Amino acid sequence: MLNRREFMTMAAALCTAFGVSNLPEPVAAALKQIDPRTIPKLLYLQGQSCSGCSISLLQAKEPSPLTLITRYSQLAFHTDLSATSGSQAMNLIERYLAGEAGQYILVLEGAIPEKMPSACMIGDKPLASLLESGGRTMTAAIAIGACACDGGIPGAEGNLTGAIGLPEFFAQRNIEKPLIQIRGCSVHPDWVWQTVVHLVKVGMPELTETDSPKLFFNRSIHDACPRYHDFQEEIFAEKLGDSGCLFKLGCLGPQTKADCSSRWWNGGQTWCINVNAPCIGCASPLFARQKNMPFYRMKKKA
Repeated sequence: MLNRREFMTMAAALCTAFGVSNLPEPVAAALKQIDPRTIPKLLYLQGQSCSGCSISLLQAKEPSPLTLITRYSQLAFHTDLSATSGSQAMNLIERYLAGEAGQYILVLEGAIPEKMPSACMIGDKPLASLLESGGRTMTAAIAIGACACDGGIPGAEGNLTGAIGLPEFFAQRNIEKPLIQIRGCSVHPDWVWQTVVHLVKVGMPELTETDSPKLFFNRSIHDACPRYHDFQEEIFAEKLGDSGCLFKLGCLGPQTKADCSSRWWNGGQTWCINVNAPCIGCASPLFARQKNMPFYRMKKKA
């Protein structure tokens, strides 16, 4: 029977065995110089979330999740991964948020229930109150995933909890801290880990107009799509499974900026368009903003 250490080693090896990561030069250089003892710790909290982004992060290929956590960063706490629980976990979280445990970067996955604080509790305290107290002590913040950036599916039209993203939460409370937004449902592991490495070693990455790293979110999926020539020639798929541009099936590539076409997903195996599925725009600020937003739709013929 495997012990915990053997299991973690094997799991990390399996994660490394699949997929392709593209390391931008600043990130690759920074990896060689990082001393985890000298960088801020990561305090990773979850709001209204399905944990999909955390699961995606564990699919990182190079470096592996285990290496990233132990060599290139210091993970102070993670809601899913940390063994610490109960009062011990709450004491740890509150010490960081009070500024009593040194520098830290807040990482949030999931939305914040503004109208119904009790909808998301960490221990016996609403997430909103914890974030407000930590807003003055954190070095910087990273919003991970559509939910943490814009409310995502929990924040869709008609929701009862008033789910909002971290940027709106900061604006309401006049919290002025460096904030990076990494959209996606779920996020690509490369986007997160490479952003963290860039932030702690190189500094704040260059951001887009929506505060996302230009390294990954500077070009629309439509412009880099292998079916772009079909769009130009007006060759459109009429039903799922057809060849041609997927625009008439609801593809949101034209309004979505991300490098999915070159980075690929599931360990570098494939991506949405490659399996004949339209882009659902999960890296767009407009993702899931309307409760009746269909992922696939046919345009009515004129």
